[in-house]
Amino acid sequence: MVRWDVRLQFRYGFYAAYAVLTVAYALALHVAPTDVRPLLLVFVIFNDSLVLGLYFVAALVLYERGDGVLDALVTSPLSARSYLASKVVSLSFLAVLATVVLAVASVGTGFDPLALVVGVGSTSALFVLLGFVLVARFDTLNAYFLVGTAALSPLALPLLGTFGLVESPLLYVFPTQGTLVLLTGAFGGAHPAWELAYAVGYLCLWIGLAWVAAERAFERHVVRGRVRGEHGAARVRRGGGSIGRASAVADGLGPVGTLALADLRNWARDPLLLYVGLAPLLAAVVGRFVVPFATDLLAPWFDATPYLPLVVATFVLLAPYLLGLVAGLFVLEERDQRVIEALWTTPLTGRGYLAYRGVAVMGLSVVYAFVAVPVLGVMPVPLWLLVPVAAVAALWAAVAGLLLATVASNTVEGVAVAKLFGVFLLVPLVAIPVVPEPLQFLAGVDPLYWPVKALVVGLADGPVAGVWLSLAAGVAVHGLAIALLVRRFRP
Repeated sequence: MVRWDVRLQFRYGFYAAYAVLTVAYALALHVAPTDVRPLLLVFVIFNDSLVLGLYFVAALVLYERGDGVLDALVTSPLSARSYLASKVVSLSFLAVLATVVLAVASVGTGFDPLALVVGVGSTSALFVLLGFVLVARFDTLNAYFLVGTAALSPLALPLLGTFGLVESPLLYVFPTQGTLVLLTGAFGGAHPAWELAYAVGYLCLWIGLAWVAAERAFERHVVRGRVRGEHGAARVRRGGGSIGRASAVADGLGPVGTLALADLRNWARDPLLLYVGLAPLLAAVVGRFVVPFATDLLAPWFDATPYLPLVVATFVLLAPYLLGLVAGLFVLEERDQRVIEALWTTPLTGRGYLAYRGVAVMGLSVVYAFVAVPVLGVMPVPLWLLVPVAAVAALWAAVAGLLLATVASNTVEGVAVAKLFGVFLLVPLVAIPVVPEPLQFLAGVDPLYWPVKALVVGLADGPVAGVWLSLAAGVAVHGLAIALLVRRFRP
């Protein structure tokens, strides 16, 4: 079963995604100051390599449930313990492998491999089991992501202690405090023997509790829930998809109106989509208070003021980043339900379908930029600059949706591909402040580089030629990417 799971994960692109992410993170860490590199490495490992189990196990379980694999496994000699053990071992192996490679690429051999492997392996196992406990109750990936993220986000609170923002013994209540003790110890942090013993013992205790809960969830929601799952699947098949339901009441709206009505219903009924729709505004509200606080906190050691344009650019890119992801998930869902195949033969045509999806997410992205930047309030951005930068950045929403729908053939591969989107966001934020020109322009193969470059230059120098050249290059690179992806797209 472990061999089977590893082969599937390799086929679905999990290993390819983390190979690219590892290279990107290693390059980003290499340009960071040497004295803060170990702390940043701890953050990256905690935030990415460990949490992969939380999301990937959900994608795998839901895909196996949808294809009837779990129904077959329940009636086979394979026990629930063997099934769970296989998921834990295979995903934890990927986490450990990615982390060790990243550590070697970033700091060489100057770390404690035992503490690193124990910390990553045990925490990944814990996240896989907790992810299974939660995902066993859901039938869709969207609903799981919202609830899973909200339920497990408190486990990130010990990071506040690691970065010196909070000092409290209450942080030791969280199992991830043990994770951070082992990770910081692996990269040179001094910890007494009792704290290392606490870290290993407490993580093992939580793994045991999560294992028991996962077995019960398997019995309750997989074994006993097979009939309920079959009935749910039948309802989905009878429903014919959200577009099919919407068409019954939107005959007078035409094909575009029917699609728009179906999307509105999806946004209204799906809590994850509702959260994604509000996320850019919520992030801007939080950033209005957090960014000045962080700037003042870092002031004695680091002047963050020159980097505020990059902070503004990040919030401009957040809406197209998230909306492009949602558009891609819509396309994958509609492809699974064979809705796109039907639309290809309607007056809307395939090009009309893609044009509608692209225009909708790009338009929303521009609107969000006009609202999010003033709400953020970090620094004023003149309209002559905000309008074209937001318009060019919005093109990424179409590129991201097409990329997800073109490269991924199902939702499991979609999760792996979506992980790579962070690399596109990371490239301009690292290249612009660190890499000198003209070498910096090599980062222009990333479409997001150009609107960020235009914003930074415009805020520093005003409406100079460099701003308009960057925007023109951004339109050209985005347009080329859209044209290539449209040609490769298949219903």
